[in-house]
Amino acid sequence: MREAIRPVRIGVLLGLFGLVFGIGWAIWLVLGHERIHASLEERAAAIERTGVEAAVTGHAEPSGQKPVLKTHSHTHGGDGHNNAAKGDGASAQKGVHENPVMALAHTRLVRGHLHAMGLGLATVVISLIMAHTSAKTWIKTIASISTGLGGLIYPLAWVIMGYRTPSLGIDAAEASVTTIAGPGVALVLLGIAAATAFLLKDMFSNR
Repeated sequence: MREAIRPVRIGVLLGLFGLVFGIGWAIWLVLGHERIHASLEERAAAIERTGVEAAVTGHAEPSGQKPVLKTHSHTHGGDGHNNAAKGDGASAQKGVHENPVMALAHTRLVRGHLHAMGLGLATVVISLIMAHTSAKTWIKTIASISTGLGGLIYPLAWVIMGYRTPSLGIDAAEASVTTIAGPGVALVLLGIAAATAFLLKDMFSNR
C-alpha cells in the first residue's frame, strides 16, 4: 500500500490541504462575518469616493468609460450605507444583504469554500485511482499534483473574485480572475482525464 501511494502522495497531501482550507474558510465566514462585510463595504465606499472626486474635479474617465460612481450608484445607495453611518449595526447588516452586489460578493466567497471542499475530495479520489492504475510513475505524479494544484487555485479565484466584486463590479471582478481560474480548471481536467483514460484502459485491457 505504501509503495502504491508513493507516486501520488504529494497530490493526496494537496487534496487534504484543500479540505483543511475549505473547512477553515467556512469557519472564518461564520466567525468573521461582520469583518468580511465591513471590508466589502470599505471597498465599495472607496470606489464611490473616487467617483465623487473625479466628478468634482472634472477628470474624464479613460477610453470613454463612465465614472465608477455611476456604474455602482444603483447598488450601493440605500439603507446599507446610511444605516452604517448612523451606527445601526443590525439595520446595516440587513442593508448589506439586501444589496445585490454585496449579496453576490458574499455568495462568491462562500463558493470558494464549496469548491475547495469538493475539489480537495476529488484530488484525493483521483490520486488514489491513479495510484492503482497501470500508468507510469511519472504520469501518476503529474496527474495527482496537477489536480491538487488546480483544486487550490480555482477556489482561491472565487475568494479573490468575491472581495473584488464591490470595487470592480460584477463582470469586471469575474474577468479579473480569468487568468487564475482558467489554469486551475485546466489542471483539474488534466487529472480527471488521466484518471479516466487509464481506468478505462485497465478495465478493458487483456490481462
